[in-house]
Amino acid sequence: MIDINKQLRSKSYSVPCELCSVGSICIPMLLKNTLHTVLDRKQSFLKNEVIVKEGDPFEKFYIIHSGAVKTYVTVNGVEQINGFYLPGDIVGFDCIVTKKHNNSIKALSNTLTCELKYNELMELIVNNPDARETIFNLMSQDIINYQKLVLSYSQKNAEEKLAAFVCGLYTQYAKRGHTSLNIKLSMSRTDIANYLGLTIETVSRIFSRMQDLNILAVKGKYISIKSISALFDLAAEKN
Repeated sequence: MIDINKQLRSKSYSVPCELCSVGSICIPMLLKNTLHTVLDRKQSFLKNEVIVKEGDPFEKFYIIHSGAVKTYVTVNGVEQINGFYLPGDIVGFDCIVTKKHNNSIKALSNTLTCELKYNELMELIVNNPDARETIFNLMSQDIINYQKLVLSYSQKNAEEKLAAFVCGLYTQYAKRGHTSLNIKLSMSRTDIANYLGLTIETVSRIFSRMQDLNILAVKGKYISIKSISALFDLAAEKN
């Protein structure tokens, strides 16, 4: 029998269904407890494919199994990114109250998701304490991430914003069991700049400065953290 509470320690950013975890549990397997029905829930999306559009009716959550997505709104024809979601994240908590998608969702790379209907989530919250704690933790993390983004816009300078962003990626992957100091960015520098309210030239300049300070080594979409303590210091955050 598959252990749905098994801890994950993988070097990759995708895992087989038998070991896939949201936090430390597999929510689709809690619902049906068979691998076959979990596979039936899966949807694959190509890089840059729009999964849902802003304003679409809310029907289900998306659990990111592999790959990554971004959420964004369009203001006067201009895209404003407000979130990145990585393996283990659930997309759609903000839709519960409005019953519609408040953001568009687009795949940043070839992405595999698991579907989770709203009533199924409510059933788990009522009947399964482990699932309830996991869901509440994920919702809380969404709120914390939003608060950090607001703080970055209002108080942090450009270097602190970018350092905090990399710290956030490292921390998020570490919580999923990926404890390597080597990170592959799913998002482009243009997307990072958009999300942080910076220019792409500023992002590139700060990455170069971090390399000069031997905090990071950056090559294309690959980042190697050379000094985790210096990175957190630059981000003005606690490690």
